[in-house]
Order: sequence, then structure tokens, then C-alpha cells
Amino acid sequence: MYLAQFVIFLLIFRLIHISTAIEGSGEEPAEVVRLVSGGGASRPKKELHIGGVFPMEAGSGGWPGGQACLPAVEMALEDINSDETILPNYALKLHHHNSKCQPGLAAKQLFELLYKPPTKLMLLSGCSPVTTVIAESAPVWNLIVLSYGASSPALSNRARFPTLFRTHPSANMQNPTRVHIFEKFKWRKITILQSVEEVFTSTAKDLEEQCRERGIRVDRQSFYGDPTDAVKTLIRQDARIIVGLFYVTEARRVLCQAYHHGLYGRRYVWFMIGWYADTWYVPVESEGLNCTREQMEEAAQYHFTTESIMLSRDNMPAISGMTGRQFQRRLEKIIKTDPANTGGFPEAPLAYDAVWALALAMNCTQHSLPYGVFLEDFSYNNAIIAEQMFECVKNTQFKGVSGQVMFSDLGDRIARTQIEQMQNGKYTILGFYDTTSQTLEWMGNEKWHGNRGPPPDSTIIRRRYITVNLMLYSVVLFVMIVGLGLAISAFLFNRRFSHRRIIIQSQPQCNNMLIFGCALCLLSLIFMGLPVDGGLAFPAESFVFLCHTRVSLLMVGFTFAYGSLFAKVWIVHRLGASENQELAAIKEDEDGSPWESIRMLIAAMVGRQALVAAALRKISNHAYGSLIARRPCLLNQPIPTEKFYSVIGSLFLVDFVIISFWLALDPLQRIEQSFSLQEPPPGTDEDVMLLPILELCQSSQQEVWIVLVLAYKGLLLLFGLFLAFESRHLKLRHVNDSRLVHLAICNVSVLSLITGPIVIFFLRHQANSFYAFVCATVLLCTYISLGLIFIPKVIHIYKSPQSTPDDGGSSDQLRFQQLVKENNELKRQIEIRKLKIAECRRLLGKRLMAAGVSNTTSSSAVITNLKTGGRDSNTITSLITTDEGFSSIATTGVSSTGTTIAAQGNNSIHTGNTNAGYVPGPRVSLEGAASPAAAVAVTLIALTGMVTSTSAVTENNESDVLGRPSESDYMTAVEEVSSAISSADTAREDDSSSSEEILL
Repeated sequence: MYLAQFVIFLLIFRLIHISTAIEGSGEEPAEVVRLVSGGGASRPKKELHIGGVFPMEAGSGGWPGGQACLPAVEMALEDINSDETILPNYALKLHHHNSKCQPGLAAKQLFELLYKPPTKLMLLSGCSPVTTVIAESAPVWNLIVLSYGASSPALSNRARFPTLFRTHPSANMQNPTRVHIFEKFKWRKITILQSVEEVFTSTAKDLEEQCRERGIRVDRQSFYGDPTDAVKTLIRQDARIIVGLFYVTEARRVLCQAYHHGLYGRRYVWFMIGWYADTWYVPVESEGLNCTREQMEEAAQYHFTTESIMLSRDNMPAISGMTGRQFQRRLEKIIKTDPANTGGFPEAPLAYDAVWALALAMNCTQHSLPYGVFLEDFSYNNAIIAEQMFECVKNTQFKGVSGQVMFSDLGDRIARTQIEQMQNGKYTILGFYDTTSQTLEWMGNEKWHGNRGPPPDSTIIRRRYITVNLMLYSVVLFVMIVGLGLAISAFLFNRRFSHRRIIIQSQPQCNNMLIFGCALCLLSLIFMGLPVDGGLAFPAESFVFLCHTRVSLLMVGFTFAYGSLFAKVWIVHRLGASENQELAAIKEDEDGSPWESIRMLIAAMVGRQALVAAALRKISNHAYGSLIARRPCLLNQPIPTEKFYSVIGSLFLVDFVIISFWLALDPLQRIEQSFSLQEPPPGTDEDVMLLPILELCQSSQQEVWIVLVLAYKGLLLLFGLFLAFESRHLKLRHVNDSRLVHLAICNVSVLSLITGPIVIFFLRHQANSFYAFVCATVLLCTYISLGLIFIPKVIHIYKSPQSTPDDGGSSDQLRFQQLVKENNELKRQIEIRKLKIAECRRLLGKRLMAAGVSNTTSSSAVITNLKTGGRDSNTITSLITTDEGFSSIATTGVSSTGTTIAAQGNNSIHTGNTNAGYVPGPRVSLEGAASPAAAVAVTLIALTGMVTSTSAVTENNESDVLGRPSESDYMTAVEEVSSAISSADTAREDDSSSSEEILL
């Protein structure tokens, strides 16, 4: 009985509590009264209040998902409140606001929901920015937030949003699907174009991380408001696979700009968000887009969308008893508008299932609360009910109209992802991706522009190596081979005719160095042109060897070729300079001799008589030695070959040092220099672009080495030009091709000085031009140098094949010794002539003495004057036999007579005294007193050397001298003296003429 009383007491207490709660709520009891199942008895239902915010309009580029989601929520409340198996004693009531997808407005509405009664047990939200504000604030009031339309990955942060659950899968759930699609079509480069909202920024970061883990390159570009600049940047980046992350309003702007900039069609693939309406691309008049519907539809053709499955496609009924398609038909009747133009229509199943998840969690909570604690007891400070409700939501799992509904530990919806493609204005399902099993179910009904398959992820860059044109290389190779043949022929020619004087006197060993250097330069052209079009590709190691070979062959070949020419002109110039110094010294000694003064004095005395002046000049040159006869003959002496080798070796040593230090300290390496992309040839795939690449030999300090080599070679070329100009008139017997060497040096220097800087500084990056200039220079220098040196020799030997050959067994030294022997013989004959002339002078001296003693006063005055000087007849005779003594006596005699010698006609000599004529013609007349006249005549005869032993008068016929010698005596003396002088001159001229053999 006590037990029955206790039960009755509890029932009464419960009824009193319920009536008190009803009165305190201010609501009419009729609003919460429901028919209670069982027995047909009716009992009132208590209301459980839910707050919600719905974006009924897009606002500033947001998502107007509330247009379809709010009717779906109301439909779910109706279904739940009419279902007696869920919260049979409660009725759910919704309090909602229009957030316009604006976080600030949503925050204001949240406080209105919280601080205006009644108390709300849970909150519903859509749109990621709004959900972020609400979910971050809700834990303060112990409220659980269920989002039906927030996909931002940032909302998966449990520390920041501890009470948030979403029936809309996170946007990150679509990233694995996108990555699998990229891998399926072998796209290794993508570009993300996003709006600056946090939801899209978080999605983009997660997608970028997943792509990089799979080796996919990602570029990101963001914009705010106007996407024009961002679209232009995509074009500059050569974006082909583009993932768009933005709201639908911005999506239309992007698509319009993509159309205007040509960022659509066969070469591009766009990935859009899947929760847009099916006709999202249709321009809205209020947005003011500069695109028509047809243009937008053309730009949107064949784009992809990825979105979590929002509507169950099977025929299995959900917890509400409806299938997915039944739900859609029922919703379409409620909204009474075109679903394609209704915002949030694809997400409406998520909102419907979110209310069911909320109701199931409340139903679970009421059975899990401690005894005496009820759902209606919830307050914002009641953590017990909040914690129990959180656990129930977390463990909720059911089949909804959107598919299987369950939540992860982060509160995210776990769902499959659906892949669609727009084909001719309609979306076609291409496949599904299961996030749990990470498998892609592909149906294979995708389409592409032109039916050419998926486009490449970027412009296909084909590397095109810039190489030497094969035709150019072939022509150069042919000319080079001909040049090598000519060089070898020149070498054989040099060996074959080495015994001929024209070869011997041209320094054949030096010419061989020229041939060797030219051959190396020609061989360098083979390596200079590699690789050629269609040739073999060189690996890095082989290319480095190729670089070193190019430099070494060309530098060493130039040194040997130009060095052999330089050695010749250097030695010619040095010998010429040495001889000029010695000639200057000889001329200085000769100008100081008294004989030159005497010759000039007598020439002045005879005036302009050509015969006497010529005789004086000839006899003076014979008496004192002509300048040519007294030259040291350095230009005609043999030149040791070692001198040429030393010059060439010095130049080679400098090259060797430079090359060794260059390759040891800063070796050449292979580098690739790329240029601007080029259009492919006609008929090639439009996605292909050519990237020209030039392989270069480069060292880190190459500019320093190039300047060093150019400075050294340039100075050498300039110095060679200077030496060639200075020695242009010199001819050496043993460098008989010196003039041709000068021409070759001028050719090499001018070509090298002009083309060298042009090639290095202006044509280095143009393979064909560089190779053509280098080859032209090398070939011209080689051909011209070999031609100038060897063609005249070939012509000479061809024209004179039977000419007297040099003694095959004698050397140049033996010939020189033979010439020295002949010169000594000529000198001996000259000395004999001089002895005879001295004897004549002695006899003339005696006759002069006899004439001075026995003749007239004038004659006595002369003798007296001579004796006054302390000279007796023996002394005077001894003096006359020498040049110095005869000169002094003759000068004294002439000056003491006081006579004046003037030029008259008929080659006669007159004085100012008596007129004693002589036979006209080539005679000598002595006028005035006999003795003075005879003295003057004999003096002139002695000075001019026109007396020999054969015409001398013996002591027995002194009266002949005192009288008038016959004309035949004088003429005989002149002829004999002239004959002796001519013999001596002829011998000297023969000696010098042998060295004057001139080439063509």
C-alpha cells in the first residue's frame, strides 16, 4: 500500500512540474498539444526550440542556399513532429533569420537568438563564413551547431570549433577526388584560381599539399572582386588545368573573363565546385556581365565538377521513408520555382538530413540523461545535457535522403564524392570516389573538344638544340678537306724539291711549321661545328672534352701558322736594323776621310763638266771603296734555323702557359642557354612550343681569359703588321719570300682583328653565324697564306724544271765559302793594281822634281816653296808613292802656283798666263810657264789615277815630261787605270748580284 501511495505522489509531482513549465513559457497549451500514441488519449507536447540562420540571398558574392534549404528544413520538422517514434513528447520549433551569407549580420542574429527567449537547444547554419562565426561562439553557451551548407576545411579544427558538426562534407573531402582525376589523365601541373575567403584558402592549401605529395606541381592565383587580372596571370603562367574555388557569383565573372581571354576550349580544363545550380553559368542581368548566355555556355562546355553526394541515387528509402528522388519531387512542389535557378537546391537534402540528425541526437539524449533531468531543463549553463547531446550527435548514424549520414571525430560528414561533367548544357555523372576506401569508380563517358582526348597539363615544351646547319657544316668540311690536301701537298713539295735554291733560301723548316699550324686550324673546324643538325647528342663529359679540344687546337694552330710568318718578318727586320746601324757607322767614317774633301774640291774646280765629274766620282769610289762594296753583307749571310724555332717556340710557350692555367684553374663546362619559346612548324600540334637551347662552353671567369687571349693575340697581330711595314723594302737571300710573308701577315692580321671581336662579342649565341664567320676567317687565312708562300715556288719550278740545279752534295755553307774564296782572289788582283799605280806615282814624282830644278822661274818657285817646307827630292818622291803624301804635295803645288783653273770648251784646261795651246780634242793643254803647267797637269793626272807603270816615263826621257807628253801616253794611262777599276767593280758586282735573285 505504501508503494502505491509513493507512485501516486510522484505522478502528482510530475503533473505540477509540467503545468508550471507550461505557464512559465507564455505559450498557449493548444500549440504544444499532440495526440499521444496509445489508447487514443491526447496529451500536450513540449516544444524544443532550434535557432537557425539561412542565406536567402547571395549578398556580396555569397551563396543563397537558404532558398531551397529552408523549405527542406521545414519539411524535415514537419516529418519529425509527426513521427511518434522520435521525441514522442516533444515538438521541434525553428526560429530563423536571413544571414545573407554575411558574418557580421550573422553575429548580430546569433545574439538575438540567444538573448531572446525561448532557450534554443541547437543551432543550424549554412555558408562557411557565417558558420565560422556561429560555431566559434556557440561553445560559450554550450550549444551544438549543425551546419548543412558549410564546406570550409578550416571548420574541421576541433580546438577552434569543438561543438560543430556538418552534414555538408568538408571541401577537403573533394581534394583526394581531384588528385585521383589528375593522376588518371596524367596531369602533372595544375593551377588553383581562388577567391580570398577563408573557405577557399583552406581548401586550396590542402589541395596543394596533397598534390605535392603526389609530385604534381601547383600554382595558385587569388583575386578579390574582379578576376580580370587573375585570368591574365593564368595566361602568362600557361595554365591549362584550372581548379576554381569561389562562390557562384564570382564563378560567372571568372567564366566571362575566361571567354574574353580565350581561356577555354580544347587546350583547357576547368574544375568547378559541384554545389552550384545546374544553370549557374547563365548570366544574371543584375550582375552586368559582358557575356551572353551562348558565350558563357560555350566557355563552360566540358568543365568538371566534384562534390560530395548530396542525394541518394538508390531506391532504398531513408529514415523518413522517402527515397532521394521522392524527396526532390516533394521539394520541387514546395518551392514552386525552377530548381536550376533556386539557390541551395543541390544542398537541400543535406539540410533535411541535418534536422533528422538533430532530432535523433535529442532522442538519444533524453534516454541518456540522469533520472529527473529532461531536455526541457536545458539552459545555456547546463553542461550535463550539452555533453550528453554532443556524444549522441557524434555517434549518430542513419540513412538519409542524401545517403549514409555519419560524422568523423572532427565533426565532418563522411560521404562519397560525385564527379560530373557538363556536356551540351547538362551535367553528366562520370564517376564516384569513395573516401573511405580511396577508390575511384569511373564510368568512362567523358568527352573532350574535338574528340582528341584529354589535353596536356601545359604547353608541351620540346627542347630544340641550336646546332650548326648540316649543309653549312658539309660545305665547310669539304673545303677543309681540300685545304688539308693542299697542306699535305705543300709539305710533300717542300720535301721533294728541298735541293732547289728557291726552296733552300725560303727556310723550308719554317714553312713546314706554317703547314702544320694551318692543318691544326683546319682540323679545329671539325670540332667547332659539332654537334650538327640531326647529329648525335653529346653527353656532358664528352662535350667538355669537345670544348677543350676546340680551344687548344685553334690556339696552337694559330700560333704555329702565324708564328712561322712572324718569325720570318721578325728576323728580316732585325737583320735590316743591324745592317743599317753598321752602314751608318761606315758612312760616318767615310764622310770624315780627307779623300772625300779632295774629291769635292776637284769637282768644284772642274765645275759642271760631266766627263770629268763622272770620272772623279768613279775613281774616288774605286780609291776609297764604294758604299756597297764596304757593306757588311749581313743580309746575304745564311740564317740558322734555330732562330726561327726560337721565335715560334716562345710564342707556343706563352700559349701553353695560358691554356694550362685556364683548363687547370677554371676549366670549361657545358652550359645550356635557353631563348624565348618559338611556334612549332605548320602542321604540328598546337600544344607544342619549341624551346631553343644553345650549348655553350663556359667557365666561371671566361671573360677574363678571353680578354687575356685577345690582348695577347691582338698585340702580336699589330706588332706583326708593324714589322711587315717597316721591313717591306728589305730582301734577304736566305728569306727570299719575305715580301710574300709580309702580304700573308697583313691578310691574317686584318681578317683576325676584324672577325675576332665580332665573333666573340656579337655572334656567340648564333650557332650558324658564329661557325660561318670562324670558318671563313680560318679558311681564308689558311688558303691565302699557303698560296702566297708556295704558289710562286711551284710556278718557278714548273717553268724552270731543267735549270742548273744546286750541287746536290754541297750545302749553302759550301757555296758561301766558294764566294769568299772568289772575293779574296779579286782583292788580291786589286792590290796588284794598287802597287802598279804606286810605282807610276813614284816615277811621276821624280819627273816633277827634275822639272822643278831645271826650268823657269815659276818652276823654281814651286820647288823652292817645296823645299822651304823642309822636303828634299827623296822625301817628296817617297811621299808621292803614298796616298797621304801625294795628296799633300799636290795640294801644296796647286795652291802655290796661284793659278785659276776654269772649265773651257774642247775639254782643255786654261790658266791666266800665256796662251800656249795644244791640239784640240781630248787632250790636256798646259798654259803659262812650262814648269808650273806641267806640275798642275801631273798633279791632276796623279789625283785621278790616270798613270800606270806601262805609261810611265823612265828616268832617261825626263825631257819628254818637261816638254809636252803625247796624247797617246795619256790615253794609254787612262785606259789601263779604267780597265783595272772596271775589273774590280765587275768582280764586286758579280759577287753582289748572286744574292739578288728575286722571286716572282
